Amino acid sequence: MEPDSRDLFLLDNRCIVIFNPSMQRKAFLSAGRACCRPHVQFLSVSVLLAVCVMFTGCSLSPLAKHATAFSTIACTVIDSSEDAYRAAIKLRQDEQVTAAVYNYDKDPTWNPETDMKPLLTPEQLSARIKVLDGLKSYAASLVELTGKPSDKDTKALDAAAAGAGANLKALKQTVATDLATVIPHAPVMSSAVANGVSAAVLALGEYLIAKRIKGSLPKVTQDMNENVVALCELLDSDIVVLRRQADVDYQQLLQDQDQFIRHQGTALNPIQHRDEVGKLIDIASKEKANDALLAKLQKALHTLALTHQALAAAAQGNNPESIQEQIAGLAAAGSELGAFYKSLPTK
Repeated sequence: MEPDSRDLFLLDNRCIVIFNPSMQRKAFLSAGRACCRPHVQFLSVSVLLAVCVMFTGCSLSPLAKHATAFSTIACTVIDSSEDAYRAAIKLRQDEQVTAAVYNYDKDPTWNPETDMKPLLTPEQLSARIKVLDGLKSYAASLVELTGKPSDKDTKALDAAAAGAGANLKALKQTVATDLATVIPHAPVMSSAVANGVSAAVLALGEYLIAKRIKGSLPKVTQDMNENVVALCELLDSDIVVLRRQADVDYQQLLQDQDQFIRHQGTALNPIQHRDEVGKLIDIASKEKANDALLAKLQKALHTLALTHQALAAAAQGNNPESIQEQIAGLAAAGSELGAFYKSLPTK
């Protein structure tokens, strides 16, 4: 059963599902107490606004409910996307270490500072996190457009949006490098794409800094839709490259391990031979896990773009039935990605 968007809470900045009504009320009351303690933040502002509606009995228009659901579920998808990027980088690092062990004696020039090739450098990962955090702050702002948040909630959301917006505006200057990869022979971002992404990053950053909350949801979603879609498409194409390179790397690693076993032959005793064959199976398993993780991340980001498009259309009165279907699909994609990430081994 897919979780209802009203049951999604953020604890310690993470999205979780609370089904029990009494536990939902406890989480809500805890959030209220947290507002009096700035150093503790249990719920995000967007989720807090949604919970306030549920407990105060305020009625929302269908469009406002869709905006709240989109914001809440987008948070889940984006948090899981950030986790998935980090997990994919970790799997790649594990593969690189194993490959280095097998090839160390064959290549006397091997140098860990130059021969270790991560999927993304720390700067490139940071750039992607900034884009995702900007999208999350934007989604939270949509709830504010349709509700009546308190001054305290507004200030909290404004502070988060301003920080994300400033990061995006700074990123505009380094889009071509920080949103590229260090993967050998990877496609270079064209000037046209770089300019388009820079424009989208700048537009989203300026919106978050200005916080034009006096505008209407139809206008904001329509104005920002092209930028949101552009950034989601950028990350989607990014993952295509990451998946392709990971496949190349793991196939090479499988070949190296197979050759090692066959070359050693009878030099390995039965127990050693069993262990080395076991490593071969483990490599194949990791390859599948890595590709599945990236595939689910790609699906979630693609669905996020489609859902925002549907929300923008519904805000204009076009095809309102589509937004319900897309929100359900987004919730499923986010839940699937989060569950898969948590199922991965931690070591």
